Amino acid sequence: MKAGCITGQRINGLVDGVSGNWYIKFDTFTPAVERGLPVTRVISRMTLQKILADAVGEDIILNGSNVVDFEDHGDKVSVTLENGEQFEGDLLVGADGIWSKVRKNLFGPKDVTYSGYTCYTGIADFIPPDINSVGYRVFLGHKQYFVSSDVGGGKMQWYAFHNEPAGGSDKPDGKKERLLEIFGGWCDNVVDLLVATDEDAILRRDIYDRTPKFTWGRGRVTLLGDSVHAMQPNLGQGGCMAIEDSYQLALELDKAWKQGTESGAPIDVASSLRRYEDARRLRVAVIHGLARMAAIMASTYKAYLGVGLGPLSFLTNFRIPHPGRVGGRFFIDIGMPLMLSWVLGGNGSKLEGRAEQCRLTDKANDDLQNWFRDDDALERALTGEWFLLPVGSQNADSAPISLSRDEKIPCIVGSVPHTSIPGNSIVISSPEISKLHARISCKDGAFFVTDLRSENGTYITDNEDRRYRVPPNFPARFHPSDILEFGPNKKVAFRVKVIRSATPKISEEDGNRILQTA
Repeated sequence: MKAGCITGQRINGLVDGVSGNWYIKFDTFTPAVERGLPVTRVISRMTLQKILADAVGEDIILNGSNVVDFEDHGDKVSVTLENGEQFEGDLLVGADGIWSKVRKNLFGPKDVTYSGYTCYTGIADFIPPDINSVGYRVFLGHKQYFVSSDVGGGKMQWYAFHNEPAGGSDKPDGKKERLLEIFGGWCDNVVDLLVATDEDAILRRDIYDRTPKFTWGRGRVTLLGDSVHAMQPNLGQGGCMAIEDSYQLALELDKAWKQGTESGAPIDVASSLRRYEDARRLRVAVIHGLARMAAIMASTYKAYLGVGLGPLSFLTNFRIPHPGRVGGRFFIDIGMPLMLSWVLGGNGSKLEGRAEQCRLTDKANDDLQNWFRDDDALERALTGEWFLLPVGSQNADSAPISLSRDEKIPCIVGSVPHTSIPGNSIVISSPEISKLHARISCKDGAFFVTDLRSENGTYITDNEDRRYRVPPNFPARFHPSDILEFGPNKKVAFRVKVIRSATPKISEEDGNRILQTA
């Protein structure tokens, strides 16, 4: 519990990959509260494995001991390892993953199912500016999607899915470069995370799953986890289901041992294994199906009418919401709370023997419900510094401009300094810029630009590529990723970017990539 990073008391959900706008927000806090469970936490798999291994003891774990064959003798099971060694035990649990040799020996070879997607995964030393309000996000796009999650310790873990045939490969040290090509036009949350990730920290694998079997075992042999119900990672439940399997298996074996010691009869191992399988079969089958559905939904998402329509792709210029996006949100709004309650709640009251210290001890942030209702409240909760990054070749030599959050210190934009006006001066030498062109100010955590009756005007292009002119003497709100243009010809333009001050420094090369993408 201490090693995990709590994400359940923050906002989690789906967003549009290009604009970064929220599509659906998930409430993972309420299901935990209602069932008296801890709020959702994420933990590094390596960290979890070490905790479990230390609890079991290194003298019991034999690494590099792949089981290639076994025989059920009725009262015991003998196994043969890859190196020729043999061992005996009371039972054999095949927890050897999607390519399980135990499963193959039990039921014969059977092909896995390719999802149609390859997955890149990585972990980076990176702290986004919304770290205090957002736990994890799924960024949706057409035939590709991206998942990021806070895993604690100043690190973010991410998964990038791309629709392509299985068996592909990248050129040496080329995974990061390819990802920036695929996702380079997406929102800052995605691009910045990729830029901050070292090449050596990126892995690639094709995504397969297996349809769950009705029969999990035979005699004193059973299966567990991916060996029997390998599922796609879109709900993050593959490892979780293996842990639930393990818990249920231990519970049934403990019951069998107690019954045997009380009655004096031999422990009925085979029957306890069948009870374990019966208790788990339905739940994992449903979640397996939900994971496949989530993959379909994520990979077929289309923000606007015209996406993926070839000759008709010009329709995207009109920014007409795709009917599937509108209809999908309706059904998700209804079904997601029910699904989350069931998935995150585990077996509920059937979690016998649960220790009291595992009950809910964490309080949600007081602003959580407000963040669910109001995207604007989420933006105001950003803890980073706001910058204007130059856009375009004519601005390439301009330095990033830091914006002050002090409401008493606005920034005055003009072609000459204005020492007589309170605030900082942003001097831009260009015929597009009036002597007194615009004012940028902050109020209650939000930023505004006011055109000061400039000759050539001030423009805002939002993250959905909609451009409009700012009315004179009227404060206009702008947001992260928006483009501020001073003048009508887009020659003097700056992209709004929020950077958390605690973010580790990145290399000059990667810094240039961020500016180029911006």
